[in-house]
Amino acid sequence: MKMIRMNQVIAEKRRKKGVTQEEMAAYLGVSKAAVSKWESGQNYPDVALLPVIAAYFSISVDELLGYEEQMAQEEIKKLYHKLSQAFAEQPFARVHEECRSYIKKYFSCWRLLFAMGTLLVNHAPLAGPERSDEIYQEAAGLFQRVEAESGQSILARQALSMRAFCYLALRQPAETISLLAEIEELPISTDILLAKAHAMRGESQKAIGLLQRSVYLNICGIVGAGPDLLTLYADTPEKLETWLDKTLEFGRVFNLADLNPSLYFPVYLIAAQLFISHGKKERTLDMLEAYTDAALRKDLFPLTLKTDGVFDALGELFADLPLGAGAPRSDRLVRKDLIAVVKNNPVFADLASEPRYGRILARLASLEAEK
Repeated sequence: MKMIRMNQVIAEKRRKKGVTQEEMAAYLGVSKAAVSKWESGQNYPDVALLPVIAAYFSISVDELLGYEEQMAQEEIKKLYHKLSQAFAEQPFARVHEECRSYIKKYFSCWRLLFAMGTLLVNHAPLAGPERSDEIYQEAAGLFQRVEAESGQSILARQALSMRAFCYLALRQPAETISLLAEIEELPISTDILLAKAHAMRGESQKAIGLLQRSVYLNICGIVGAGPDLLTLYADTPEKLETWLDKTLEFGRVFNLADLNPSLYFPVYLIAAQLFISHGKKERTLDMLEAYTDAALRKDLFPLTLKTDGVFDALGELFADLPLGAGAPRSDRLVRKDLIAVVKNNPVFADLASEPRYGRILARLASLEAEK
């Protein structure tokens, strides 16, 4: 679909030219109110004025009209998952070029650019060690443009966070800190404030959905922080055990293993790596078995976010997510990685002669047969 953005073009060009609405109106022989309505999108200039306005800004009529290709959110979701599947089946370079063709065609469709940046971030390792940094840089550039030019505060904030992630992937922590250190979170979430407002209006279902969303996202955030926290306690075994128990128990209280099972894989994997570093083979194998049990759940694939009897009002949240309820990578790549991060991990080399480890690898191998 194409969208006209002449109002934005007129406002941007006028400000760049350094003239007021009144000065522009006097030049064109119209009222200041007319120019104001053009810029707010309430009205359009008469067709006879288009070449005059274009000449005033030294641009073409096409540029003045500001037609830009746009893509609806549902189309973006479908495209993302189509390209994600293509990354799993085709050479990286070929799919990367297809991504770039969409970026070029929809260069001012901000949600599409955000999705393409996210797609590149999630598949950058497939480019190989010699090119992955280049892909992260490209994604960071897309996020920076969305952040600076979209004019959509929520999307811009998401883009800033993703750009910060790119800098971490590029091993540039100073840039990440520079982006995020001065951001102050609200003491009370927007969802809670909105829920209170909807409740006052008697819109209880809307309030329930917002509050469930707030609780759900906070739970995911707490469990999602677990792997990094465990890593920081690598040299403090008692703290490591405590935080591992707390993280897993917290997830169990809210049945997170059913709602968002992918959060558990890094918890089990990081814990296993830390236990083996302390020579605790049995605890390592315990974690790897828990990891394998989670990977072989019959309902794991297709990997999607789910609801349950407690969180039964999350449908709107999932619908509003940039990628919907689907995973950021194809099931095929997820299966492959679930096997590789254990089988090819040199940290677990000392377990090669352990019968339990052999059984774990054999069970994980069955994931390939489930394609």
